[in-house]
Amino acid sequence: MAEPLDIDEMRRTLARVSIYRRVCDQVRASAGHTLFNGVFFLGIAYLNYNLIGKFHPMLLGPILIGTGEILVGLWKRVRPSPECVLLDALLQTAFVLSIVIREYLFIQQGFKRQPSTLSVVIGLWVAYDAYNTFQYYFQLRRLFVERPTGDHIAYVDDLRADVAEGVPESDPSAVDLPTKPRLKGKLLGDVAFFLDLESGELFLCARDEMEIAREVRGGGDPNGVLTILREEYPPFPLDPATWANYAKWKTAGGDPPPPVTVLPGR
Repeated sequence: MAEPLDIDEMRRTLARVSIYRRVCDQVRASAGHTLFNGVFFLGIAYLNYNLIGKFHPMLLGPILIGTGEILVGLWKRVRPSPECVLLDALLQTAFVLSIVIREYLFIQQGFKRQPSTLSVVIGLWVAYDAYNTFQYYFQLRRLFVERPTGDHIAYVDDLRADVAEGVPESDPSAVDLPTKPRLKGKLLGDVAFFLDLESGELFLCARDEMEIAREVRGGGDPNGVLTILREEYPPFPLDPATWANYAKWKTAGGDPPPPVTVLPGR
């Protein structure tokens, strides 16, 4: 990222990237439906080819649209984005129009006297699907008034990798907190970045918004109790290297960690 961000801007950036990632995952998950549509549209073109008994220029529409749907489905798998949703909706709409044009030409050329009931049902089904796809795209547009830039996404991805790979014994800015959910952290300046290893979510807090307290019960090894923004996590075995890194970071901010709390044994 070209310039440093303050804490509030960092939070907004992480939130935008996180939401964008979830949306991209949803778009990727819809790729199967788009690929099915593509094969289905090509199947319709093949059935119409058999009906006519020869190739007709009107078959180009469903063939091109079906091929386009397959390409969009692959695009969703490889590089999902809201634009995939828009193109999907446009192709679905184009297929509905191709049905209307085809039925009209069939009637005009004397193949039949009225629209096919099956064609009407398929057209209405695809039109409803296209309507829902457009609605989803417009929802994404409202959600992403300010979409994360490529630099922001790359920055967050690199930061997530750094946090995940940090080892407290060799990295003085790393902490490993086996609480529930398990967190790994990176202590950078006045900011602590945390990665939830279960969900993969990356979040942050200021130095004065988190605290690790030590508790000893019955003369055993100390447990850590993590509090972030007044939310207390379950106690966990506190690694000495994690505690040393945290204590040094906390003291550097002018707020040394509290002493060990001795609890009565059970």
